Amino acid sequence: MIFMVFLSILGFFLLYVLPFLWGIKYSLSRSGFDNTFVGLQNYIEVVKSDTFRLAIKNTVTFMGIAIPLIMLVSFILALAIYELKPPKFVYLFILLPIAVPSTSVSGFFRKLVGTGAGNLMDSDYAMLVVIMIFIWKNTGYNLIIYLAGLLQIDPSLIEASQIDGASYFQRLRHILMPLCTPSAVFVGIVSVINSFKVFRDVYILQGKYPNPQIYMLQHYMNNKFKSLEYEKLTAAAYIFAAIIFTFALLLFYKDRKYGKKVGER
Repeated sequence: MIFMVFLSILGFFLLYVLPFLWGIKYSLSRSGFDNTFVGLQNYIEVVKSDTFRLAIKNTVTFMGIAIPLIMLVSFILALAIYELKPPKFVYLFILLPIAVPSTSVSGFFRKLVGTGAGNLMDSDYAMLVVIMIFIWKNTGYNLIIYLAGLLQIDPSLIEASQIDGASYFQRLRHILMPLCTPSAVFVGIVSVINSFKVFRDVYILQGKYPNPQIYMLQHYMNNKFKSLEYEKLTAAAYIFAAIIFTFALLLFYKDRKYGKKVGER
């Protein structure tokens, strides 16, 4: 057992921690082929870049809309399943998009909204299409997490609230939602991770230089990688990692805050 844990820690260090630390060295060097220390010059150049600003703006816009929306949609669907207990085939339709490959998803949406007179991918509404793809593909996974959290709630709490005359919305607000906060935090983190994967669908649909409305940070880093500008790539990655780390800390803070409230009650 101890040996297996050691191997896991070793693998995590070699595959994640070491590359992360090595990337910092790249971000502070003149280039990937010149180790001359240049301080924060690469970070300053990245921040001043119009391309990076466009990429970070679109990425933050996408995450700011798509993640709260998918968390809400997933919770509503999970709550409906928890309350109504529909037939098993309903679960299949909701979970099926998880198993569909990105090429098939992109091909379907290309036919639906990417060609002819209704081509939204080349319009100002392209971001809405990307959000729709993200929600359609990832709702089922989030729903499972929410449903697991709902099923762990002690039924006696619901019964006691009903005896006390609490309405459904009062039970939802004061019992179900607070007790699902840990699930919501986990769903938020998973949604952030899955939001990076939407790049595959956008890349398949429009390549490495898509509609400026959906030019994401992943496009920027992918293009810098292909042009061998590793110092710009790593600097951009660490800037965005700092944003994501701040977001994760905020989620954990909310979880702890609600946990204290539930404990006091």
